[in-house]
Amino acid sequence: LGIKITLPIVNQQKIEPNTAKAKITTIVQEPKQMTDIPNPYQAKYREKVNEIIKDSINDENILESTVKEWLPNKTRQVEPHTVHYSYKSQDFYEMEEAVSNAISLTKEDYSVWHIAQGYDYQSIKVYVATNDLSYKYVVYLHWVVKEGWLPILVQEVKELKY
Repeated sequence: LGIKITLPIVNQQKIEPNTAKAKITTIVQEPKQMTDIPNPYQAKYREKVNEIIKDSINDENILESTVKEWLPNKTRQVEPHTVHYSYKSQDFYEMEEAVSNAISLTKEDYSVWHIAQGYDYQSIKVYVATNDLSYKYVVYLHWVVKEGWLPILVQEVKELKY
């Protein structure tokens, strides 16, 4: 194989191409395999998320449901974990961190309006609104043992109904 490089040489009325040959070196590499390996955290809760979305498909209050490849927020809590709803607790602080990650806003940009138990004793729904009330969300979080709160679903809603 060769590479043809063409450079014009300009004479008054005539253009003639010059050619040069380049040496090609081939590096043998193992072919990369493309895999569709989902985030192990999200995969674990996919069935429950699909069920929540399916149950809310006809809910006119829901504008959009979003699932991303979120990771659990790091925790400073010890196991066994018990959900603490008090706004002064470490648990609440870590819930806010997970919500911030899920909706891509800082804690200064939104307010928590309500926290409710989710589909089991280690999952919660956090109802939040931006400070100007232009966006409202229900953020579903699940506790991952020894890791922290994992966002599993965000639903943008018209109104915060709890």
